[in-house]
Amino acid sequence: MPSSRRRFVRTIAAGGVLTALSGCTSDLEPSTATPLPEPEPNPAPASGDPITISRDYRASSKYDYYPDAAEIRRRTGYRKHVNESGTTREPISEREPASSWVTRVGGTVAGAEAMATARERLGVDSVENVSPGMGYNDGGERRVMLGYEVWPNRGGETRTPAVEFEALVSAVPRTVTANFRFEAATLSGTFHPLVEFRQRYRS
Repeated sequence: MPSSRRRFVRTIAAGGVLTALSGCTSDLEPSTATPLPEPEPNPAPASGDPITISRDYRASSKYDYYPDAAEIRRRTGYRKHVNESGTTREPISEREPASSWVTRVGGTVAGAEAMATARERLGVDSVENVSPGMGYNDGGERRVMLGYEVWPNRGGETRTPAVEFEALVSAVPRTVTANFRFEAATLSGTFHPLVEFRQRYRS
């Protein structure tokens, strides 16, 4: 979970980078844009009704699950072997532990489905300046971070998403259970989405 220090550094760095690029390497001036008050807590755990999703990889030409090794193999190409009997092709694969794959790939799927569900619940076609992230492991609990981005400027104007932060938190499912079906077994993971309030400064 991002710390308050990391959010502080991110805010100040955004204001000082333009001065550094202009050739001045000292006395960097932060943006004069007035920061908006951050909601508490931030990030906020999503509180909408849970959802369950499924993906079928049984006919996939990209992913295979090997239960004996507890790993996912992603085919990246083929290696040709030529001998007196003819030409054969051997698959070339990248290997990843199944639990890691479920967290990484499953988190991406869960984040996209969480956003689609939130749009449907809010009755909007799109939610600009809201970005779903990848899945990650937080102390043994799978999470996926959604970014709610606001853009204050020095003129006193602020570009914000079309929905309120609290409304988005209430619409995003508090859990997303993802099931991935392979020939050998079905892998599952439950994700707990968070919504983070982020300020991006512009002149």
